[in-house]
Amino acid sequence: MTTTLKLPLKGTKRSRMAPGTQLLPDGSGGVVSHWWEVQWPRIGGQELLPLDDHAFTTPAFLQGYEAGRLVFIYACGCGQDHRNPSVANGLLGVAKRLYACLHKVSVTGQAHIRSRLRELNHHRYGCQTGSENGFPCSDRGFDNWIAQLILPLGTPLKASPVRVGGSCLEVRLPIDLSTEEFEERLHKHMRNAALNEWLDTEEGQAHCRQIGRNPDEFRRLTGYGFATETRISKAKEFYFFRPKSRDADRLVRIAEVIIHDWVTNPVARQLVSFKCKGQGFYGPDSAAVGSRIA
Repeated sequence: MTTTLKLPLKGTKRSRMAPGTQLLPDGSGGVVSHWWEVQWPRIGGQELLPLDDHAFTTPAFLQGYEAGRLVFIYACGCGQDHRNPSVANGLLGVAKRLYACLHKVSVTGQAHIRSRLRELNHHRYGCQTGSENGFPCSDRGFDNWIAQLILPLGTPLKASPVRVGGSCLEVRLPIDLSTEEFEERLHKHMRNAALNEWLDTEEGQAHCRQIGRNPDEFRRLTGYGFATETRISKAKEFYFFRPKSRDADRLVRIAEVIIHDWVTNPVARQLVSFKCKGQGFYGPDSAAVGSRIA
């Protein structure tokens, strides 16, 4: 049996609302405070990716799977600073201005997620953007990253190599699947809901026009220091993602599909990961890097 889940479409009641209708009371902690005509993207699409309920107990999977490295999928946000609670800055400020639920979602092979959060704080991941009048600037609050609980409404499949852990999803990769390859495949499945890419779509442009904002105000970049040099990279790991909703179920299923496909369909494997020229790698398998933007 293959599991697919059809999720309900936006109700007719909301479709009759006037754009800009207030949904939440003033001072609410929610970011989607007003209704707009936009249909927010969902990672991997509206429905769960199809996968047989017994996918991980079949002979084909069990014979091909050998447990390898343990990695973690995490979701994190940053925003209100206890020293200045009246200012919605960081990713929270971006989300409130866009009226959308945004999180950074990625993979780490480090033993402790907090070590990765310290790195994000140090780099102020995603702080660089464009000002209202079109000048490059650096937003405040991107040094306050906090891991969020990922709480699916359902559970992983039986014998799944994906487990719901503490503030993360724990994923036991096949021994021949690298962390980098898994991470790039995860992004490939979720890129339909990536913030930077969505801003270039017709719907993203239309939403920004409706709320009276320049899309460049929401694009995110990160500056990485290398001694006397700085590399500016697009921050591609910001997604429209609600960690305590069906989005979490979608994330679990995406991870399951990646591993199942890797193990049971080795002939069709084509690597999507690469060595980054921004880290000093040059060769046929390294990613192209512009003069300033990696």
